[in-house]
Formats: sequence, C-alpha cells, structure tokens
Amino acid sequence: MNTKDGNISPVLQGDEQIQKKILLRYTLLFGILFLLVCGTNIPIVSSLADKPSVPSSLTIIDDKDKMVPDCVNVGDLLLLDLGCDESNPWKRPGLYNEHCAIYIGNNTLVDATAKVVRAKAYSHFYYNWQKNLVFVRVKTANESQRQAAVNWARSQIGVAYQVFFYFPWFGLKIANTNLSFPTANQLYCMELPWAAYYKQGIDIDRNGWMMPWWVTGNDILYDDDIEVIYSEVYDSTEFIKPYKGIYVGNKKIAVTFNHTVLFGGIDIEVITHNEMTTHVDFYIDGVYKGTDTTPPYTCRWNDRKFGKKVITAVVSDAFKNQYPTSITVWKFF
Repeated sequence: MNTKDGNISPVLQGDEQIQKKILLRYTLLFGILFLLVCGTNIPIVSSLADKPSVPSSLTIIDDKDKMVPDCVNVGDLLLLDLGCDESNPWKRPGLYNEHCAIYIGNNTLVDATAKVVRAKAYSHFYYNWQKNLVFVRVKTANESQRQAAVNWARSQIGVAYQVFFYFPWFGLKIANTNLSFPTANQLYCMELPWAAYYKQGIDIDRNGWMMPWWVTGNDILYDDDIEVIYSEVYDSTEFIKPYKGIYVGNKKIAVTFNHTVLFGGIDIEVITHNEMTTHVDFYIDGVYKGTDTTPPYTCRWNDRKFGKKVITAVVSDAFKNQYPTSITVWKFF
C-alpha cells in the first residue's frame, strides 16, 4: 500500500476498537474546532437535496457531441471550479479544486454529488458546472490499476452522497465501504477517486493520513502521484479579501465556512489568472464603486451600510471579454 510517510490508517486496519477510538477523537476534536471557528455559522442542511448547487443563471446545454480532449484516457481525473457565489461553502480559493470526477470511457465520468454517485456525459460538466477545468493523470498507476480504479468507481454508482459539512464526521475519508462507520457507505466527490486508487495501492492524497483525515481538491491536484495533462481557464476571478470570515477594521479576526461579516470599511481585493487583463471594475449591489488597472486589484469600500450586500468584481481583458465573480457579505457600519 503506497501511503504517505509509510503510515497505514487505523480506519483501514479492521480493528473495531481502534475504529471506535478514532471516531470518538474525531468527533470531539472537530466538534470543538467547528464551534470555535464557525460559531453560529454552522451550516444547517435538512436533507441531501439542500446541497448548494450551481446557479440557474448558467445555461443548460445538452451537447452529447462534446468530447473529452484527445489526451484523456480511462482512469484520468477531471477537477473543476464551480460557477457560483463565493460565499457558497463548496467554493475554495485557487484553480480546479472544487469538484472531481473519474473518466470511465465512452465520454462518461463518474462523480459523487447531490444524493448519489452517478455517471454523466462530459458535456454535463463542461457546460453546466465548470468555469475552469483540468484533467490529471495518476502517473504512478499502470494500465491494470487504472482500469481497476474505474471498475470500482463504476461499482459505486447509486451509493449515497456524503455531505462534507455534516457534523460530526465532515469529510472523514474511508476507503473500506464495508466498515461499520456511519459514513463508510457514503462518498463525497474527492473521496470517490481517492478511494478508487487507494484500493489499488496508490494514495493520491498529498497529506496521506495526517489529520484531519479528509481529502480536498488541492490534496489531489498537488500530490506527487499526479500530473496535469490538460487544462482550460475560462474565469479565474476570485476574491482574496473579504473572503469567508469576520473582519473588524479591515482585519480578518476569524474564519468561517461560508458567511462573510464586515464591521467597518474594507479593502476589497481580487486576483485573476486570466491573461491580458486590462482592468477590474467593482460593484456593490450592482452599483459601480471603482476601477483598478494594476494588480493587486483593489477597491476601498468605506460606505456605512447595514445588512446583506453583494460585492461583484468584473475582470476585463484586451479582447473585451469579461469575467465576473460575486460574494455575498453582511456589513455593519
């Protein structure tokens, strides 16, 4: 088994007593941490159907002829960014790290989302979900390992989805779906391809079995077993500040999963990886606030406001293309 730092996870060793101890420690540790960090901002999810989704403003196109790039082979992974408000708890900073699927051939990918593990055409992801995407390959896997990973992923179609933000397990990863753990027979999007390859003796989580025992998009993307084979950047505009936290006097004093709360003025800052950027325009609830032409792209917001507001940044390039992003915040004073 290829595990990072030579550590074999206790949750895979089959000892029921060890498993119970791991679960208890996990519950206590992350329950306390979650309450300290999030306070009253604990995401309340009444059902799996309440998972934040891609906004309906994105055009739904069913193009069955949209093919994966020629370089993509069975067993390769698709990672992408979602096109939604950055206050969404599934949004993460950086490129290609918010959702993952495994390519099983015939222009089809398997992913874990919404309620179950499912198989969908590439066009579904390309047109309905992504604003940036990358295909990566597990370079340390041979052909038989890749095929075995795909076969296992296919066998999980119909398995229940694991909501990453559910207390107390959050994103606890488990490759052995037969264990008597509450989430052993559930999978989230990054856990599915990780488990598929872990079962073949390859750990594609750069953190191995270091706490907190979950796997993220960046953990896969930057693992030593992974190589990038294809990428597309369409809209890489992201907020650096404010972003998912509590700000007092322009300083971040706490981190949250989704809410952003501002007390007083704030220096709004965005980043973009789009080429030939000429300027960035800033808006508050659709009202123009300012423009910056040089990075870092910033705008000072000193208005005394109360309540929920939407900050929008629109990047423009030399070809007059525009790349917007928005974040919902609560502002006081």
